[in-house]
Order: sequence, then structure tokens, then C-alpha cells
Amino acid sequence: MKYLYQDSVELPVKRDFIRDLTDLLTLTVAVYPLENGIISANEELERERGDQDRKVGRIEAFERDVGMQLDEMIKDDATEEMRICKDVTSEACTSCADQQKAKIGSDFDASFKDLTGNIAHNSEEMRKILSLFLEFGVYDTRQGYSLTSTGGDALHGEFEAEVDGLSFGYELEFKEPVFVKQLVGVFSIPIPGKAGIFRKEDVLKMLDISNHRLVGVEYTDEHIIAEFKDRKGEKAVRIEMQHVTNNYSMVYGDAEPINLTKDESILEEIDSAEVIYLMREVIGCVRDAEKRKVSMLKTMTFDGVDVIEESVIFDSLNVVFAKYGKIASECIAHGAAKDELVIKIESDSGARSEKYMAISTIESCLSELGEKGIELAGVFGLDALK
Repeated sequence: MKYLYQDSVELPVKRDFIRDLTDLLTLTVAVYPLENGIISANEELERERGDQDRKVGRIEAFERDVGMQLDEMIKDDATEEMRICKDVTSEACTSCADQQKAKIGSDFDASFKDLTGNIAHNSEEMRKILSLFLEFGVYDTRQGYSLTSTGGDALHGEFEAEVDGLSFGYELEFKEPVFVKQLVGVFSIPIPGKAGIFRKEDVLKMLDISNHRLVGVEYTDEHIIAEFKDRKGEKAVRIEMQHVTNNYSMVYGDAEPINLTKDESILEEIDSAEVIYLMREVIGCVRDAEKRKVSMLKTMTFDGVDVIEESVIFDSLNVVFAKYGKIASECIAHGAAKDELVIKIESDSGARSEKYMAISTIESCLSELGEKGIELAGVFGLDALK
């Protein structure tokens, strides 16, 4: 699938920009009341905590004043009877003060539970909303996947990304194990061996690894490393490929691994096109959200600050809107209309379709958010588009 501007120049991102922009606007409108709810709840918590401290302080001051007054009252007439009355009155005052402080604490605990419950609920809702967007919807990130599989389990691990101070990480778990034959069908590699009944000679044998399982993936912006093993966890094959050049290396074996691509005679027997195709399919598998059982946003920070915990989502969204604004500006520059964004989508068969978004739609969405919407519109460059 190709994504093009209206004049058929390719977009800098291989994504449906209109769909992603729609998702970004939907996300922004959805998290706005949730973050406001967290901010309000935290402010209310601070007020409640301050009220509690003030109330307890006044009761303690009252208790001290009563004690001082009682001491003053019997200072010049400290008969046994007066001391007994003073002690009983003091104990009653202390008991009452303790009861009132306990009630204040209980009331605060109930309020604290309700407010922190609301904060936790809103935080979890925001995490769910953000999880659906960040991995693929934030452009120009430096990113990496680190996945492993042990004992026949499905791949599991982490995804991390960072751009302009915004970073986020996911926990990933796939639904089922992945085999080479599921990716590319029949796949064989040449390995050195011995042949002959009486006199053993060095030969190359073709090893069918179609039933090998994908047991490890390291995927970054620069390269991908994939490791495959048979059902016994043996006969490991490790392939590393650079994205820009498609240069690759292939290593076979565990105890005494052999670099197959360093031996010219073996390298001649390797079908490079098939190797590259296999690695591209591994990438597609790793990035296929439909193959996952778990895709959970675990961390999201901006300049080292927890975005959700510290309620700075809109600070981090500035980064995303700035990236989208640049492409929106290019849509106008490469398009015929000045009041809408237009892209073309070209399928593998060559068929083309167009998608649109009116500038007024963006303006309308952001206008719902008050000052934060104005700020996002500014970094997006909305005024320059109109």
C-alpha cells in the first residue's frame, strides 16, 4: 500500500495520514475531560488534606489551651479536690479531642478513597485510549522491539519509542507461536556436512527450517535480528539484517555456531531474495496488532515526567501535533484545495482512492478544548492552513 499527496508525491510516513489524524483528534477530545477530572481530584485532595490539618491543629490548640487554663485556675488553690476535678476535666477534654481527630481522619480517609479511586479510573481509561494510538500513530520515533519465546510459548516482550522528549513503552504478548512456514512457506538453508560411506567428504546439505519457530526478535530503526529454533530447541538459525542496505548475516548452530554468510561457497547457495523476504515477513508479524493477545501501555513520560500521573498529557501531545502539522502543511502545498487535506491511497493492484479532511473539522475539534485546544492548534499550524 502506498500513501501519496494529491499530486502523487509519496508521504514521508507509510501511513494513512487522514485516518491517523482522525484518531489523534478523537483521542485528544476523549482524554481532555479525563485529565481535567484527575487535575480536579488532585486539587480536591490537597484541599481536603489542608482542611484536615487545619481542623486537627485547631483541636490540638484547643486541648492545649484548656490544659493551660485548668493549670491557671488551680495555681493558687491546688486542693486535692481541685486537682481531681482538673484531672477529670483534662482527661475528658483529651478523650473528646481524640474522638474528633479520629472522626476527621475517618472522613478524610473516605474522601481520599473516593478521589484516588476516580484518579485511578481516569488514569486507566486514558491508558487504554493512548494504548490504541501511540505505537503506530506517533511519527518519527526512535523505536525498538525486544521479544523472546521460551518452552514453546508465544513471543512476549517490550516495545519502546522516543521522540523529542516523549517516550513510551508497551508490554507485548502474542497469541500463538510463529513458525517459518506460516511466514513464507517452505524455506531451506545450506549447511556444511559430511557425505560418503567409506571416505567422508565435506558437502553442503539443504536444511529445511520451515518448522522452526521464531524464538527471538530484536527490531530497531537500524536492524532486525531474528532467531529460529526447531521443536527441540536445537538447530538454531540467527539472521541479522540492516534495513537500509538489506545486508544480512546468517549464523547456524548453538554450541559451535557457524557464520554461513562468511563462507563464499555457502553464501552462493543462499537465496538472498528469500532471506530478505523472510525478514520482511518477521517485521510484518511483529508489527501486526491483530496477532497480539496483550498490547498494554506501561510507561509514558515527557522530559522524564510521568505523563498520566503528573497530568501533562497535553504537553506531550504538542510533540505529536507538531509532527502532524508538518504533514498537513505539505498536504495543502501538494493539493489543489486550500480548505481540506487530501491524500491518495494506492493499493498493491494499482487502484487509487482519495481521502479528505476539512480544515474546519480540525478547528471544530480543537475549539472544544479551550486554552489547551488553542495551544495544540498553534503547534499544529492551523492558522497557516486556513
